Amino acid sequence: MKKLPPWLGILLLFLGALPGAAQVEKSLYKLGLVSGDQGSRNENESQRRFRAAVLNAATDAFVASRRFTMVERAQLDAVFTEKNLQEFIGGQVNNKLTDVLGLDLVGVVDYTVESTESADGQRELKCIIDVRLIDVKSASILATLSSDRPSMSVPSTARAAGQLLYESIRDAFPPLGYVVSVNGKEVVVDLGSDSGVKKGDTLEIVQEGEQIIHPVTGKLLSSPMKVVGKIKVVSVSPQVSICKAPGEEVALASLVRLQGSRTLLLDWAAKIPWGLVKGAAAGVILRKVQQ
Repeated sequence: MKKLPPWLGILLLFLGALPGAAQVEKSLYKLGLVSGDQGSRNENESQRRFRAAVLNAATDAFVASRRFTMVERAQLDAVFTEKNLQEFIGGQVNNKLTDVLGLDLVGVVDYTVESTESADGQRELKCIIDVRLIDVKSASILATLSSDRPSMSVPSTARAAGQLLYESIRDAFPPLGYVVSVNGKEVVVDLGSDSGVKKGDTLEIVQEGEQIIHPVTGKLLSSPMKVVGKIKVVSVSPQVSICKAPGEEVALASLVRLQGSRTLLLDWAAKIPWGLVKGAAAGVILRKVQQ
């Protein structure tokens, strides 16, 4: 891999230390996961352990995506009972979730286990994990992420299903980063193998959508981010990637994201003040370059 200039390592340390609005952690969402099936009185020990394994697999999948900070399960249990969980899903917002836990999202984790018989007469299990993501402030369901991906092999364990759920999470919440160095067509971004980026991946250059003032309410509305260019990853280290830009020169401090098959929650993510975040990051980058 081509060596990076010495100042780039120092720059990345500065970016990691950005305070306040400049450090939205490239859109980290605070998430709490609860089991949609609270367990019945007749639930045996094996069923209880499997339900716990599903919740753990879903938690691991969200953590691996590096887009979420997770609330401890005990903290959620202290707020939720089976009754008020159902009330919350039905639209009654529990203020404790925002005032005490500071949650952005609640994920309700459900699962199904299907038994089938293979061509050679062997019994096969198929485990599917579904997670309903709910916006805490509105109590509305944003999307359902599932491990049921037709193009993939059928998972037989909660752990295997969690690995497929991770792929769905990555499609909905692709990694976000910044352009930290530009040298002609060579572009360095602060997304590397630690973020799941690999050689050959395509990164999209995105810009904040135009803000619109509602003609009736007067509220400021944010439109979805728009793709303004693409770059190709040619080499990767844990924290950064070197990319090639086929078109026009890419601007320093541009926001980039891993290209996915579909970004399910782009409209909801538009509420993040990207202009403020990118502006603060750009100021740090440009000051460092000028030095």
